[in-house]
Amino acid sequence: MKYLTLTLMMLLTLSSCGLMYDTDECPASDSGSVSLSFSMQSAGALLYSRDDYDSEGHTEVNSEFRYFEDGIDMSDLAVFVFAKISGTSNPEKLVYKLTDLTKSDDARIKIVGSPGNYLVEVMIFREDLKEVLEYEITPEGNENISFRMLMLANCSSPGTDAQAKWDQIDGKDSETVIKQLNGWNFAMSYIYNKNAQSDDVADIYKNRKDHVPMFGNVLFEPVSEDALYYSRPENRVYLGEMSLLRALAKVRVVDNIPEKIGGYPMISSVVFYSSQDLAHQLPVNALEYENGQQVHTPNIAQPDNVLDIATAKPFRLGVVPDALSMTPADKHTGKVFIGFVPEQPIYDAMPLFRITIANKNADDANKIDTYVYDVPMTTYNGKKFEFGDNILRNHIYTLSVNNFGTKLELKVDLTPYTGVNLDPTFGF
Repeated sequence: MKYLTLTLMMLLTLSSCGLMYDTDECPASDSGSVSLSFSMQSAGALLYSRDDYDSEGHTEVNSEFRYFEDGIDMSDLAVFVFAKISGTSNPEKLVYKLTDLTKSDDARIKIVGSPGNYLVEVMIFREDLKEVLEYEITPEGNENISFRMLMLANCSSPGTDAQAKWDQIDGKDSETVIKQLNGWNFAMSYIYNKNAQSDDVADIYKNRKDHVPMFGNVLFEPVSEDALYYSRPENRVYLGEMSLLRALAKVRVVDNIPEKIGGYPMISSVVFYSSQDLAHQLPVNALEYENGQQVHTPNIAQPDNVLDIATAKPFRLGVVPDALSMTPADKHTGKVFIGFVPEQPIYDAMPLFRITIANKNADDANKIDTYVYDVPMTTYNGKKFEFGDNILRNHIYTLSVNNFGTKLELKVDLTPYTGVNLDPTFGF
């Protein structure tokens, strides 16, 4: 299986003119600063409409709650810049980190744009680069320089001194920094509002934070010294793409019950019972994470088994407005419910969806009857779901309820955020 990714397009530009200068005031090329820039874009959710084909022929995009699923809180985005001379065996050294982009008066970084379409401009003092490389780049130099970018978005703990937490990440190379970050958790209470008064997903999944936590890490192909030295904002060195990885999975339940009269029968509510209410910010083996590739091993924050619904963590799914649903209007008969959950193992009985269906009473049309169904993610009605052993971050797990009776009639779908079906649809 592959990752569902939010793609981060990276452009790296180094010039001798720092961002503090106007064009006419730009000093000579040995003035003491270089600049970097990169753009951040969401390949699935923001470059293509829901009915359009992208360059790979995909027909869906899967960010329904777009601001929440794709957005980056600029007050909660950490940027780590590492560099080394290519070919050396040591890890890349930290050039600098910036972790408070909206409050800081640090002139080395500027970000403009909107969710899925950001432009970032960064300045590095040439002396800082020389210090970590132990070498000064020149137009005649024969070395190639490797850059690693590490990004953590939407991850600080609400109600705490976020800067103090970041200050504890004091490693001076990429290996040490990632080791220090490996224990960072993201509590579901940051985003899940258990006291929400409506079924609107924007009410339920917006509490103390407004966005899904994300992680990105890329060691880019080396760049020659002369290309770096002579680069300018209008002649940038393009490094490639970084894929920001969401730290949570998305779960969806689609109402496809036929023959509705006045909206009934309908799914009236869905609750996902989870074994976890914490998520690790970083994927497993984050230093070796291959950009844009699937991580096959989950990074589960709470290893203790939760096998009983009585001790599970309930998360109510929210209703997606039909105009936003990634399921076309002619492909569902009722509401679409979505929610966000941490990575977790899939046991025999847990996790599960508790789906409530409402229907008018056969004898009294003014009376509404309710039916409750528990659907584990392993096996239902004697049929096994092919979801694997774990819920993995950045995947979408969908149940389509096609009818009800003693048991539900279901279809199951596993989809990445890029809109490509990774596994077949399983019908029941």
